[in-house]
Amino acid sequence: KRYQPLYSISGESDILEKQLDLEGYLGNKPVRIGNQAYTHTQNDVYGQILVSLMPLFVDKRFIDKERAGSLSIITKILQEIENRMDEPDAGIWEFREREQYHCYTYLFHWAGSLAALKIAQTHQQPELESKAKQLCKLAAARIEKCYDEKRGVFTQAIGNKNLDASNLQLILMNYLDPSGEKAKNHLVVLEKELKSKNGLFYRYKHEDDFGKPESTFLVCGFWYAEALACVGRVEEAIETFEYLIEFSNHVGLFSEDIDPETGSQWGNFPQTYSHVGLVNAAYRIDKKLDQPNFVNHLKWQ
Repeated sequence: KRYQPLYSISGESDILEKQLDLEGYLGNKPVRIGNQAYTHTQNDVYGQILVSLMPLFVDKRFIDKERAGSLSIITKILQEIENRMDEPDAGIWEFREREQYHCYTYLFHWAGSLAALKIAQTHQQPELESKAKQLCKLAAARIEKCYDEKRGVFTQAIGNKNLDASNLQLILMNYLDPSGEKAKNHLVVLEKELKSKNGLFYRYKHEDDFGKPESTFLVCGFWYAEALACVGRVEEAIETFEYLIEFSNHVGLFSEDIDPETGSQWGNFPQTYSHVGLVNAAYRIDKKLDQPNFVNHLKWQ
């Protein structure tokens, strides 16, 4: 059975979307409840699950006999990655009217297969290990098809020249070596095109199902701060992070979108994604600050 990208908080699979007869914040319509995205094909979910499960299977603090019987779950989900390898999907941003071979989806095919590989090696499962290695290679080959050599950047999807902030994750997930020139160039091209004049970050600039995006997406800004830290631009990462936290409300909560002209909060509120981005960026910057070379650099200044 195909996994949905989301379920209701009570576990229901049908999350019917309805428009309400309300004015909306500052007169912005339509006001919706529910979420049509539950019907979408988002094939990154299988890799996301495997990455999330991996610590339960490789952490030595868990008892092996309690985990061994659950390996069939890993095999089943990995098989789903193989089944979806050449299937287009709606992508992380839940495009309603288009399906593509998204780079982000292939990134999580790769990451999920790598997680399955580590699990197989930990539990000495040669058959699972062999399949995971094969799928890692297949996913990586498709990611590389998204690379635009002329611009030095990975694009949104195979055969598509649009840029997408979700590809910052190529650095954050260590598909690209953060210390390498390819990662650094990739980041520079993304920031040149997707960073607003006020220092916020768009998901993408091309038209979607609702027209050309007007607001920036807050989690993308936190991804950007995290990517800056990854490639060694730590002071810029700190500046970006401190700038972004100013967009919280009076009790420190974040929305989904920020208007780059006014700084107003838009979209879903409060938005979990934004807060997860905040935590991850803070953690990544903190880890970089703990490195001896950077500490010495600060003391020297």
